[in-house]
Amino acid sequence: MLGWLYVCSVLCVLYPGSSGRSLEWFTALVRTEYIEPLTNTTVQGTTESGRYGDSSPKESVHGLVGFPRDPAHLEGCHPDTQYNVPGMSTEAMEGGDPWIALVARGGCTFKDKVVNAARRKASAVVIYNEAKSGNATVPMAHLGTGNTVVIMVGYPKGMDIMELLRRNIPVKMVITVGTRLVQEFISGQSVVFVAIAFITMMIISLAWLIFYYVQRFLYTGAKYGNQGNRKETKKAIGQLQLHKVKRGEKGIDIEAENCAVCIENYKPKDVVRILPCKHIFHRQCIDPWLLEHRTCPMCKLDVIKALGFWVEPDETLEIPVPESIAGSSLSVGTLSFAQEENRSEINNMPTSSTSDTLHQCNSAKEDAGETTALLGDPGSEDIPGEQIQNSGDPTSH
Repeated sequence: MLGWLYVCSVLCVLYPGSSGRSLEWFTALVRTEYIEPLTNTTVQGTTESGRYGDSSPKESVHGLVGFPRDPAHLEGCHPDTQYNVPGMSTEAMEGGDPWIALVARGGCTFKDKVVNAARRKASAVVIYNEAKSGNATVPMAHLGTGNTVVIMVGYPKGMDIMELLRRNIPVKMVITVGTRLVQEFISGQSVVFVAIAFITMMIISLAWLIFYYVQRFLYTGAKYGNQGNRKETKKAIGQLQLHKVKRGEKGIDIEAENCAVCIENYKPKDVVRILPCKHIFHRQCIDPWLLEHRTCPMCKLDVIKALGFWVEPDETLEIPVPESIAGSSLSVGTLSFAQEENRSEINNMPTSSTSDTLHQCNSAKEDAGETTALLGDPGSEDIPGEQIQNSGDPTSH
């Protein structure tokens, strides 16, 4: 996106208004000849000071030079402009003898000047530039002027010819095609502007890249910054009490009781973990949760701290779990086990579960990384005796 903006800005700078200009232009050789009355000598001069208009035929033309009769309207903008051609009568002008109109720039469009002069049978139009422009010439757009040759000359050249005409001295002019040049759209200011725009775009792009990688580094650090405490957390989870559910044991109805995380009923041989808050869950459901969040999903007890372990709180991510959701009414029996011969004390504590915890449990069951070493084989019959207490089984003591 930034690259396209840069390309567009460069094109706008390099080709401002280029749709109305040609890519090439031609100079015009202007040769003048007149007789100086004071010395009765012929004066000739040739300069490549003219420039053909964009729509002008690139042809040679010759004839006497004329100018507007009204000194206040030397631009030739009025449709009824009358021209004075020293050395040529009005009948000759209207009869088709070649003559060239000399008019000043400004007052109207180039097209209007050419059309008005062509209406007076002028075979060519010479427009001299403004005084502030000096010898410079500019491109001229004048579509619809037919076969009339149009050139522009600098202000000094135009005034030299105008002074002779005002003295009523006939001036012959020959216009020929000069050098073909390619239009130069790039100026010094344009180069500076393009350089500044390029540097600005590079600074913006560099700032964006720095911001992106800083954010990525912070995210990576937050994700893996608590790796040093995971061993302590796993060690603490490993000390939580385990119990294997058996059919028909007192205090738990496997047909009604279910895990608050996965919302599935307990089944015979399911291994459950008993938290310090006396809430129980499937070991496969609660262990991954505790490894990441440390708290009981139901009462939010910090299980790791309750066991006497300390983990920096700013290095762990805790996501609160809603205690209840409207329309959800599920209860889970909680068990309290004690190592007494042929006895188990069971306490039922109402809890609630959410649909969010179901997804967390299911995704945790698919984690085959760190939790595998922690959980072991959920269906194994060989669970360490110091972590499991069986209720209602006389042989468990």
